Amino acid sequence: MVGTSLADTEPTVLVVEDETLVALDIEIAIEDAGMRVAGHAIRGSEAIALADAHRPDLALVDLQLLDGATGIAVAKHIITHGGMVVFMTANRSALPADLAGACGVIGKPFTGAGLVAALRFLKLVLAHQPIATAPPQCLELGSSCEPLSTSDVASTGEGPQNDLASSKRLIN
Repeated sequence: MVGTSLADTEPTVLVVEDETLVALDIEIAIEDAGMRVAGHAIRGSEAIALADAHRPDLALVDLQLLDGATGIAVAKHIITHGGMVVFMTANRSALPADLAGACGVIGKPFTGAGLVAALRFLKLVLAHQPIATAPPQCLELGSSCEPLSTSDVASTGEGPQNDLASSKRLIN
């Protein structure tokens, strides 16, 4: 679905998490946010294969997977192929300052309600919809992910853009 309009479709999300119970909680939140699970990987190699096969709109990626600290490599692969990545980690300090190009990071532990709110926010970002509120507290946005705010639309007269790069504006 990458590169298509998400206005009338459910975005797909790849879960890259080696802890099964955590992954199940994430999958429930994805569905509650009006998105679809594209797959679940517990190893970096599986994540890359699933990302290549399904081209998810968003990948939620843990840093530490069953085959080691491969989350950053997975994220870079997905980003290089046009996907959006949000890291999910308890160890924010292990991420580079630029988040390796990822859109953001959700800290662990997270609440179900917080994760659903973050996913709904990201759904708007994916659909290039104007957003009138700041990101939920559990979601830290990276420099590669600055959503279109409603004030930007009002001041520029622009509607939703066709790609994330052209819609980079800070929320007021």
